[in-house]
Amino acid sequence: MITFSTEFPLDPKNTTADVLHLACEWLAGSPHSSLPDEDLESLPVDDVREVRVGHETAVLGSVSADGQEIAGLQYRRMEGELEWVTSIVARKDATETLFSLQVSCEALGTAVRLPVPKKPYFIKQALSALGGGSDGEIPVGDKPLFLSDGDMHIAAALIKGEAKNRLPIVYLSVDFRGQVAVDPAVLAKFIAGLAHVVVEPSRAFSAALRQLVDGRNVYGGALGVYWPYSSARKSYYLDRFSQDARAMQRAISDDLRVALANRRLSSGCTWSHLQEQISRRRIDRLRSTGSASVDDYITAFDAEIKAKDQRLGDADAEIRRLNADLRRMSASAGSSSAGLLKLGTEHDLWPNEVRDLVVAVLHDAVRNLKDGSRRQHVVQDLLEANPEGTEAASMAADVKAALRTYRSMDAKVRGALASLGFTIAEDGKHYKAIFRGDSRYMFTLPKTSSDHRAGKNVVSDITSTLF
Repeated sequence: MITFSTEFPLDPKNTTADVLHLACEWLAGSPHSSLPDEDLESLPVDDVREVRVGHETAVLGSVSADGQEIAGLQYRRMEGELEWVTSIVARKDATETLFSLQVSCEALGTAVRLPVPKKPYFIKQALSALGGGSDGEIPVGDKPLFLSDGDMHIAAALIKGEAKNRLPIVYLSVDFRGQVAVDPAVLAKFIAGLAHVVVEPSRAFSAALRQLVDGRNVYGGALGVYWPYSSARKSYYLDRFSQDARAMQRAISDDLRVALANRRLSSGCTWSHLQEQISRRRIDRLRSTGSASVDDYITAFDAEIKAKDQRLGDADAEIRRLNADLRRMSASAGSSSAGLLKLGTEHDLWPNEVRDLVVAVLHDAVRNLKDGSRRQHVVQDLLEANPEGTEAASMAADVKAALRTYRSMDAKVRGALASLGFTIAEDGKHYKAIFRGDSRYMFTLPKTSSDHRAGKNVVSDITSTLF
């Protein structure tokens, strides 16, 4: 079972030998390996070489063919009733040096549980020692990409899966205060080699971007994962992790790892493709030297057939995965911009606001529909499938708690309003409270008031307008 898989470009100045040397250094320095260091120093040329000690085996291979180089290391190790296989492969052509790493773990006993997978240390080692290349328009590394106001079309291409990147995008939107939910630098280091971290500059950018991507962008502080050449998206909200940024970060990393482990690598940067190219080179050498040894030919052909079978198996698994994705996306088509309702130009002021508002309106409307009518049946069916949200009621209760005894704008009231998304500005004898940066929703509060009903009146005005 593949537990970890990733693929991304390295700095093109690196050769496949550079990657293979580093892989051998990693293996020689691993506390889990007892393979002799000196046996890993010599790299094969257009061939494979095997090093075996006890329950450990390392196979090194390299070949030049069809205007490209490909080299790699596969390391097998038995650990109790678990077999671990790590495959590190690099492919270089005229335009890039591509790197892939896969880890699989198989249990030899039915009662053995597989351990929780972790990101291999070699990812950090490769980025540090060799440097990342350009993945489409984005540099591969452990630092976030901060967009500027002029990068609207870059963001749109990333979100729509049209930017020619291989790694997925973790897109950080800003909330009404211009803040993001997690530290981008920390997240970028945590998922380096798995995905790019991209940060938008402002709420205004988010609102304008929505028109370019048919509402597919996350907003209001949410995080979204977007996949290249795909319309798939998954959103993450900090409040669903009890405001624990580390918990959300771990969830994103786990989801990325699982998704990447189920995605097929490029056919030219896999261990099976390396084996196939080496076998083909062996056959060419036998022919060129006029060898008549049947055993040599059989060995070379068997290795090539085995490599092709592996690639066919990988392709079949990819087809099954894509079919499953297609069924899932077809079943959830109602949540997309081409689903039941097409999004307009209004932007959610909090997560799922528009959706919850429509559901609330349907709840009000169904009471006035004729019993037994088609309209009643359809609306009731929609309401059963879409439970009413609780965020608006919760925010209305918070507004009431903050303002029902309002007398003046003290620090407690100001802080409560700020936490709800209001910005407070002075205007003569009054304060103006603007909700989440939208000037259409501006409310007036007196600086001081002796009227005990003033707070209740403001609460009524805010809740009837917003919630």
